[in-house]
Amino acid sequence: MSSILEIAIGMVFVFSLLSLLVTQINTLILNILNLRAKQLKEGLVRLVSDRELQAKILAHPLIKMVETSVDPKLSLTAEQAEDIIHSKATLVDYIPPGTFVEALISLLASEADNSIFTPLEEAVSYLPNNDQKVRLRELLRDMRSFGATDTTHFRAAILELPNEAHKQALSYTLETVEDSLGRLPVKSGELIPLLEGIRKIKDPVFQTAINTVLITARSLAEARTKLESWFNDGMGRVTEIYKRKIQLISLAVGLALAVILNADSLQILRSFWEDPALRSAVATAARTSSDQLGTQITDANQAQTDAANGQGSLEQSAADLAKTFEQLSQLQLPIGWEFVPVTDEMVLTNQESGLPDPRSDLRNVWNLLPSNPTWASNLIQKIVGLLVTMFAVAQGAPFWFDLLRRIGGGSGSSAQPANVTVNIQRDHLNAG
Repeated sequence: MSSILEIAIGMVFVFSLLSLLVTQINTLILNILNLRAKQLKEGLVRLVSDRELQAKILAHPLIKMVETSVDPKLSLTAEQAEDIIHSKATLVDYIPPGTFVEALISLLASEADNSIFTPLEEAVSYLPNNDQKVRLRELLRDMRSFGATDTTHFRAAILELPNEAHKQALSYTLETVEDSLGRLPVKSGELIPLLEGIRKIKDPVFQTAINTVLITARSLAEARTKLESWFNDGMGRVTEIYKRKIQLISLAVGLALAVILNADSLQILRSFWEDPALRSAVATAARTSSDQLGTQITDANQAQTDAANGQGSLEQSAADLAKTFEQLSQLQLPIGWEFVPVTDEMVLTNQESGLPDPRSDLRNVWNLLPSNPTWASNLIQKIVGLLVTMFAVAQGAPFWFDLLRRIGGGSGSSAQPANVTVNIQRDHLNAG
C-alpha cells in the first residue's frame, strides 16, 4: 500500500473515531438536558403568542407539558399565566397535530360560553316546560357542541313560539348574542363557538394569525384541517431551529474535544508523513476494525435518536463513550498535551542526532508561549489544526466511515446516513 493511501486511511479513520465521540457526547447532552421536550415547549410558545392561551394550552389535559392544571373557563392574570408557563416542565416531547387542534378548539370554545350560550340558556330556562322548550334546548346543545345549528336556525325556532312575550324576550337575547359575535359571516353553525373564541383572544397578532388561517373555512372539519396544517408549518420552523442548535452543539463539542485532546489535524498528518510505522499501524487498525466501527456508528446514531426522543440511557451513553476513548488511545496517536521547556542544548542535540527540531513539536505547550522565538507561527498552526479537526468531526461519523470504506476498499457493514432522524414532530426533524 502506498504511503499516500495509508495516510489518507489513517486520517479518515481518526476523523471517524473523533466524530463518533462527538455523536456520543451529543447523546449525553440530549439525555441530560432533555433538549427535545424543551424545544417543543419553546416552539408552542412561539406559535401561540397570546400568553393566557399559552398557559392554558401547556396545562391542558391533552397536552400536559407543565405540572400544573387550570380551569379552561378561568380568566388568568398576566402573573398567573407567567407562573404556569414557567412552572416545572414534564417530559412530554411529542404532540400529535390533531391533539393540539382539539386542545386549542376546546379552549377557544370555552371562551364563547359566557357570551353566547349562557345568556341563551338562561333565557330558554324561563320558558314553560313544553315541546318548544325541549326543541330550543336541543338546538342550543347542538350549537354548543359544534353541531350544524346556527343563529338562523335558532331564530326560526323562536319564531315558532306561540307566546309573543316569550318570542320577544328570546329574540332580544339572540340579537344581543349576535351583536357579541360582531355579526360575523358565519358559514356554518358549528363554527360559532370557534369564531367567538377567536374574537375574544387578547393578543391581536395571534388573533389575526388564526383569523387568516380560518378565513376560508366553511365547516369545522375544514377548520381542523387548516389548523393542523398551520401547526405542522409552525413545527417545521421549530425543526429548523432545533437542527441549527444540534449543529452548533456538534461544532462546540468538536472544538472542545479537539482542544482537550489536542487533536491537531496538521500535527497528526505530519506525524503520519514522518513516521511510517505509525501510519502503517493506524491503517491496519482501520482495515481490521471496519466492521466493528460500522456497528458502533449505527448504535451511536440510534442512541442519539433515542435520546432526542426521550428514550435514551445515560449509563449506556457513558459506557459507549468510554469504549471509544479507549479505542482512540490504543492507536498511540500524537495527541494530548505536554509541557517540556526547550533548551539550546536540546536543540543542538537533536540537530546532531538528525532528529526533528523540538521547537516544532506543537504538542508541547512551551512552543506556543512567547518564550519560544517561533511561538506566533506555531500558535497559528495550532489554531488552524484544531479548527480543521472541529469542522471535520462536525461532518458526522457516517460520512467519514463511508469514505473510509471507499478508499480502503473494505466491505464493512454500512452505517446509517449522516443525518439522524430525531423528531420534534415525528416526521419533521433531522439533526446531524
